Amino acid sequence: MTEMLRIIHLSDTHGCHRSLKSMPEGDILLHSGDFTNSGTDGELADFNNWLGELRRIYKHIIVIPGNHDWGQANNHYSRGEVPAKEMYDGTYLKKRLTNCTMLFHEGIVVEGLNIFGSGWDCWQSAGNPDSHPSNYVTDQLGVKAFNTRYSLIPPNSDVVLTHCPPRNILDCVEGSDSPWGSSQLLVEELVKKAPKVLLFGHLHEQRGYFQKNPSDGSFSGGVEYVVPPKNWVPKTKPVSKKIPCQVLSNNAMLNHGRMDKSSSYLAGSPRVITAQRVSGGGWNFVAQANPVAK
Repeated sequence: MTEMLRIIHLSDTHGCHRSLKSMPEGDILLHSGDFTNSGTDGELADFNNWLGELRRIYKHIIVIPGNHDWGQANNHYSRGEVPAKEMYDGTYLKKRLTNCTMLFHEGIVVEGLNIFGSGWDCWQSAGNPDSHPSNYVTDQLGVKAFNTRYSLIPPNSDVVLTHCPPRNILDCVEGSDSPWGSSQLLVEELVKKAPKVLLFGHLHEQRGYFQKNPSDGSFSGGVEYVVPPKNWVPKTKPVSKKIPCQVLSNNAMLNHGRMDKSSSYLAGSPRVITAQRVSGGGWNFVAQANPVAK
């Protein structure tokens, strides 16, 4: 029985994955979305090929889509070129990513870990995932409309992947203290379902992590993104003790071009999270700090 696992967390690589010349060793590679800029066939094919090259390093590779990864699909759908069902169940992207397991509101058991992926739905709003726009896909399928599917997260998962952050957790936009692109509905599900680890991205300027202190339930950590040239760190909010997760990781790796006035590059590195089996069959998780790209 495996006693220790190394999880590698990537997010928001936006087509720059091949600049990662040296990947850390690990057992499970997890990507929490925005692996492309626009979800074009060329971008998806290159990312899929890169994942194939990594299969010699990682026994398991699991991804979920982010908002950018639906770009081309949404265009094709609007022209009637993609069936609504392929948008609703993620088949459109799953068919194009054959060198990984893409989780789309579904779970898998890997090396004894219960992992659930709640991928970005094509109708969600980048700035407010909880908003309720016209659900054109669900309308066409005759499915009851909803804004998110975070309610499908099962209780007591070990690792949950979402693309967006929970509200008020590493979600302060562009140096302010205002939330953007985060979900209050996700917070409610975290409190109810109590996953041990939540992995996400979406807000590049909020790349960072929090680790729960088991003795008092408080969290340590914060933002790791550094804005050049003055190297200031954007503010963020403390995490409430009511959040049950051991680890909260936003590893949105691409730089924030408007803030640092630079072209695209990966400002962050893959994050290593160690899972240690404990008596009774459960797991404890510890995230490594990851301030700058290497």
